[in-house]
Amino acid sequence: MKRWVPFVLCATLLVVVAGGASAQQPLRWTSGVVGGGWYAISTGLAALLREKAALDVKVLPGGGAQNPVLVGKGYVEIGLGLPPLLGAAARGDDPYRGRRLETLRGLAGNLSLNVFHIYVASDSPFAKMTLEEIFRGRKPIRLAIPRPGTSDVWLLEKMMEFFGLCEPGKIVECYRSWETAGAKFVRGSYVELADAFKERRVDGAFAILAAPADVVTSASQHRSLTLLSCPQPLLEHLASFGLSAGVIPAGTYPKAANASEDVPTATMGTTIIVSAAMADDLAYAITSTINDNIDRLRRLHASLDDYDPSRGWLHLGVALHPGAERYYREKGWLK
Repeated sequence: MKRWVPFVLCATLLVVVAGGASAQQPLRWTSGVVGGGWYAISTGLAALLREKAALDVKVLPGGGAQNPVLVGKGYVEIGLGLPPLLGAAARGDDPYRGRRLETLRGLAGNLSLNVFHIYVASDSPFAKMTLEEIFRGRKPIRLAIPRPGTSDVWLLEKMMEFFGLCEPGKIVECYRSWETAGAKFVRGSYVELADAFKERRVDGAFAILAAPADVVTSASQHRSLTLLSCPQPLLEHLASFGLSAGVIPAGTYPKAANASEDVPTATMGTTIIVSAAMADDLAYAITSTINDNIDRLRRLHASLDDYDPSRGWLHLGVALHPGAERYYREKGWLK
């Protein structure tokens, strides 16, 4: 298996650069995988910006790992990112070694908490195992996972290293050692992962999604599933990369076999990112339009219910854009 970043980046650029990059083109917004919360949120915000700010915004599918590259290199104007990966991109840390993306800037953060989900069929032997038993024991699970270039895969690889499937930095060996033991990875969009589970082509699925995730709800309605918990040592390890400990609250997925339980997991917020090259007035217009229409924003997805615009300038993972800073100062939220 080859490293995924160059392949995904090149494939994405064929889409976003095909028409050139003139000033008359729409603003390009890289979101998440089709079928996920990020894509729905981005589509809704694009409609809001068209209606309220007369900005033509085109939403493209993307991923938490590749979006910083696309925005930082100027291939798209706006994107969604995750603070741990944005910080790594700005510093040139893994998975961005050798290319510091120092032009990344934030417009709004603490949006749409992203929650790590791993679920397995309740009638499978894996439902009675812990994550450590499955990973460290190299159990022959058929696991549906997103495509390369997503934050989901980045997290999966950190977990495989933590559970000792390979030495740190030798991720190809992680996949190889587990597949040699009988594991199978099925890649696709979030919808495709859920379909593979419902059709019994896999034993479980892995994704980072805003909860409640429609694709997980749908999967649970067609096949009994059990959500697996993250053990405390894993959560402490992931904290070193900027993730936080959280839970999937009881009742989030009523059809899950363990629906009555809180499920410990890892979480990350969402940041709207642009380049430092974006004009201050444009960054101000985008930031103000989104934050001044909070009721409409919260209706876009359940994960936005508790978004507080007065805290939108905090915990971005990158520096605040000057145009956004002007907005938060005018509101009196940033002193």
